[in-house]
Amino acid sequence: MVFGMKRATFVLAIAWLVSGPARGVEFARPFGSGMVLPHGAECPVWGKAAPGSAVSVTFGIHRIETRCDAKGVWKATLPELHPSSDGNDLTASADGETATLSDVLVGEVWLCSGQSNMDFPLGKATGGKAEAAGAAGFPAIRLLNLTGVPTADRPFTSAEIDRLTPERHFTGGWSASNTTAASEISAIAWWTARAIHEARGIPVGIVENAVGGSGAEAWLPLETLRSRPDYREMLDKSWLDSPRIGAWARGRAKRNLGTHPDARHPYQPGFLYESGVRWWRGFPFAGVLWYQGETNAEIADDAWNQRLIEDLVNGWRTSLDRKDLPFFMVQLPRIGGNDPLRKHWPEFRAVQARAAARLPGVRLVVTQDLGWDSPDVHPPDKLPVAKRLAEAILTPK
Repeated sequence: MVFGMKRATFVLAIAWLVSGPARGVEFARPFGSGMVLPHGAECPVWGKAAPGSAVSVTFGIHRIETRCDAKGVWKATLPELHPSSDGNDLTASADGETATLSDVLVGEVWLCSGQSNMDFPLGKATGGKAEAAGAAGFPAIRLLNLTGVPTADRPFTSAEIDRLTPERHFTGGWSASNTTAASEISAIAWWTARAIHEARGIPVGIVENAVGGSGAEAWLPLETLRSRPDYREMLDKSWLDSPRIGAWARGRAKRNLGTHPDARHPYQPGFLYESGVRWWRGFPFAGVLWYQGETNAEIADDAWNQRLIEDLVNGWRTSLDRKDLPFFMVQLPRIGGNDPLRKHWPEFRAVQARAAARLPGVRLVVTQDLGWDSPDVHPPDKLPVAKRLAEAILTPK
């Protein structure tokens, strides 16, 4: 089974560790040149400078004065912004130094997460190479492709082991649309963003952090995992032998860790949330595109799988301080073959439907009829899935 689709493209990240000293004045990890700031609601912007220092944040006609706390963290809240494709500078000044982010647009930003079918890159999708070749024609679509340590079928290198911390695991920076960046971003995310952009006429930002082979438990916040006894028992190194985690994922993790069995792993419960989601707390995403379940569907426990989905949605909403954060959840597709790992997919589709029906603000995007006859878990024709996601987004209930 091949889940790891993301190329190991180690783009320089916007480094910002809460525990580290500030170098002058800095923006936090979500912010970078070429990004999209959300419109339609107050927009917090934050970063670091010397403890207690006064900080001035400017964007367009807006100027906000704030002050760092005792830990050197500052936060400024921009008023409700209007969509704009005209790039502006976002600056933060403190103690005579200024950090400047250039070409910042205003529109809507979507967090695109899950496992390998979300991660499936545009350049490998049906029709994707031609689509990527014209990506520069959409300058108001901006991309942040967060890339983690690849979970390919081999032991991790020492350098990869060193990256397996919440602060270092994901790397990536904001980019304008171009052939290279579009080729490597999620095909589903790109085509959904394009449809939204063309329908609404405003800039759209994509943040993709999907990880092939990852189970929902890896995306649960730590406070959610600590809230239930049967989750808590997966929080130490015994997770590698837990029957609550699919055998394929545990086997791949053991293969990756090799002679470092006590190291962290992307599939470890809580790790992907802590490394790729928590630092977005307070950022006003338009919503989440969630395509995940192939790994959890291996386990024939419908009640457990439904609780994972519901706890993930509720946990993200609470931890990100967005109680109404919309989720658009993609149903597992139909595929061919009779691999026993796919045996419980029909039941899992029903679980997805029940969870979506129970959770307010969650839409299930039906894709069972959009699969293919191959046993490959990755149907390459992603455009029809993206069209249905965009239709769900653009046609509120």
